Amino acid sequence: MIRIQKIHIHEFRGVRDLTLDLSGENFAVCGPNGTGKSGVVDAIEFALTGNISRLSGRGTGELSVKDHGPHVDSRSKPEQAYVELTFKIVASNKEATITRTVKAPSKPTITPDDPQIQAVLGHIAEHPEFVLSRRELIRYVLAEPGERSKEVQALLRLDKIEALRATLQKIYNAHDRGTKPLETAKNTARDNLLKKLSITKWSTLDVLTEVNKRRIILGLPELKEFEKDTSIKDGLATAIGTEAAARIQKVQALKDIETLQNLLMALGEKTFTDSRTAILKDLTDLNNDADSLGKLTHESLLQSALKLFDDEHCPVCDNEWKPEDFKAIVNNKIQHLVAVKKKKEGIEQKIAPVAAKLETLSSALVTAAKYGPLLAKPINVQIFQDQAKALTNSAKQLRAFLPLLDTIKAFESEVYDASAISKTLDEIKKAISEIPEPSQQEAARDYLVAGQECLESFRAASRQLETCKEAAEHSKKVLEKYGEVVTAELNAIYKNVETAFRNLYRIINQDDESKFEAQLTPSMGKLGFGVDFYGRGFFPPGAYHSEGHQDGMGLCLYLALMEHLLGKNFTFAVLDDVLMSVDSGHRREVCSLLKQKFPNTQFIVTTHDDIWLRHMQTAALIKKNKGFAHFRTWSVELGPTEWNGRDVWKEIEDHLAKNDVRAASSLLRHYLEYFSKEACHRLRAQVVFRGDAQFTLGDLMPPSVSRLKNLLKDGKKSADSWGQDNKKSQIEALDTAIDEAKKETDLDQWQINGSVHYNEQWASLNKNDFDPLARGFKKLTELFECQKCNELLYVVPDRGDKEALRCGCGDININLVTKS
Repeated sequence: MIRIQKIHIHEFRGVRDLTLDLSGENFAVCGPNGTGKSGVVDAIEFALTGNISRLSGRGTGELSVKDHGPHVDSRSKPEQAYVELTFKIVASNKEATITRTVKAPSKPTITPDDPQIQAVLGHIAEHPEFVLSRRELIRYVLAEPGERSKEVQALLRLDKIEALRATLQKIYNAHDRGTKPLETAKNTARDNLLKKLSITKWSTLDVLTEVNKRRIILGLPELKEFEKDTSIKDGLATAIGTEAAARIQKVQALKDIETLQNLLMALGEKTFTDSRTAILKDLTDLNNDADSLGKLTHESLLQSALKLFDDEHCPVCDNEWKPEDFKAIVNNKIQHLVAVKKKKEGIEQKIAPVAAKLETLSSALVTAAKYGPLLAKPINVQIFQDQAKALTNSAKQLRAFLPLLDTIKAFESEVYDASAISKTLDEIKKAISEIPEPSQQEAARDYLVAGQECLESFRAASRQLETCKEAAEHSKKVLEKYGEVVTAELNAIYKNVETAFRNLYRIINQDDESKFEAQLTPSMGKLGFGVDFYGRGFFPPGAYHSEGHQDGMGLCLYLALMEHLLGKNFTFAVLDDVLMSVDSGHRREVCSLLKQKFPNTQFIVTTHDDIWLRHMQTAALIKKNKGFAHFRTWSVELGPTEWNGRDVWKEIEDHLAKNDVRAASSLLRHYLEYFSKEACHRLRAQVVFRGDAQFTLGDLMPPSVSRLKNLLKDGKKSADSWGQDNKKSQIEALDTAIDEAKKETDLDQWQINGSVHYNEQWASLNKNDFDPLARGFKKLTELFECQKCNELLYVVPDRGDKEALRCGCGDININLVTKS
């Protein structure tokens, strides 16, 4: 895999033009919300994959990379919106650059464009999980088992396992559902066979008795046994000639016509029509809530929303909600969907017998239709065939249930024309009645021929049903076996991940959860996640643990999964605001975890918390002088602006060149507030405490300067005690320079008169008066930093008795300990 060396972002998202030098090391992007941090994350993802997760996938609506990837002022010029990313392949130490524009995201420019680099970039594109946001992080922890299984398996590239399982489930469901109409067909065929054979229930003895009576009349040998392939008309063609087979069996034909008439009569009875009317009303009522019917699968999503809700923001749209309002709305929706589901299942139970009767009528029509062409004067039975087809289609729709409007239409419309059927049926019945009564031999022949036809129909229906049942049973066994094998394999994988997750979480919570345990329990299509709560048992992560602990769990689970997935190839990851909920007591442990357990991984971290940035610097997760970008402001015209001296002083000069003193004074005040806060932190200055932490420039600047002066004073004493005259002279020179700069800024007057400093007085100055003031502060702030490494001076150690005042490169190293 790779490490990122440099990234150049141009007219992309909220960035106009920005270059960050990461040098393949851990890097942090810090700044208040809305200053462009996410733009950097989006740029990295876009450069490497051509996609922006924030603009695609579930919940993004009309957002797209094409329309919303460019800066808002470059929407019509997508070719100018590009990201250029320089990276180094860890295995070969080969450096390459990829440049991708929004206009052609699928056609990046790669330099050098060789197979090895192509292969690495292709591998990264298949693993976009290198970017992790808090929204994604919490999905692993608080999602319900089914959704968690999908997320984790997708991360581990095991999503095809679930896709295959779903396919096998669909195959089984299709075969299982297919047995119902086949059972109806078999029952109908059986009833017809019993009528043809003049028996009331199936019995081999009864069948042989009735069949042999007719065979004796025809001079045929009796059947001794009745097997699955026995033909009751065996030898009939030899005995009486083949032409007899084409004749209508009058007795059976009249019975078939009577059966059809009875069915038509039953379907026209008030009880059946009332039943249809009641079902139609239920369907209409359900259709009035068709939107909910279409969202029955959303129940699990709503359950997840309840679990992911942080008592402030909706986990889907990020809008603010009162906890009681949000939970009430979601719970009401869940209850409503449960009621709709129950109502749907109840209607389906009522529909099943109606569909069965329509299928029976269709079968009876097909049976009666075959007599029309056999009459001396054939009768057109197209009406029977058309009506049978319509009935079959209607029954099929009723069993399918959805689309609901089609089912309602099937109930509202007259599926069959009873009067037209009866008219044709009467013609057929009359014609058959006029056929001379058969002789004893003819009756026996008709019995065997008709019986054999029904027997073959029954056997065919039985075979179809048996085949479908066997397929259903076979597919069920395959599904179950697949589940057993997959679960066993996943158990092994998740056991390793579980162990790694547990150990990582113990590290960052060693103070109170050093014996922490966890359980990842895979099952078919699900992944249970239970965590120990101080030895009281295993519970879902959201049950008792705080939000900070949940975020820690999410991070540890992600790291464990990525380590399992990529191993040594886990060389870089982007953590987008995922650490914000980790409580202050565990920040240092998180930094140490990332540094010590993943020394070969380049972490790019975004945060809006300055304290997090300092923890990362103190723990040496990032370099103090160049391991971060600190955004101070953002504007649609300029994009994000970093906190650095050259940038700020150049902007002030530009404002003064336009005679815009107000803008220059505002910029100076904001920068000095940032600067003095950093200086106070590094020099361990004493600042008057404020509970709201809203410190102004007047609260911070004087203490920072006073602290530096006192440290230099201690440094001179120490140098004097050790006889270091050269060092003492250097310190005195720095001290004198500070005094001179203070005079240029009127800093001493701030403490004398609180109204004489940075408020309206600065903005009311003219250009000639403000310019020297700005130059004075520039000179003063530069005295706080090393001129070689440009890092602010800091006191070591950061707690306890002070020992030295240093810079990052060591060029400034003032001893603060006097010789005893």
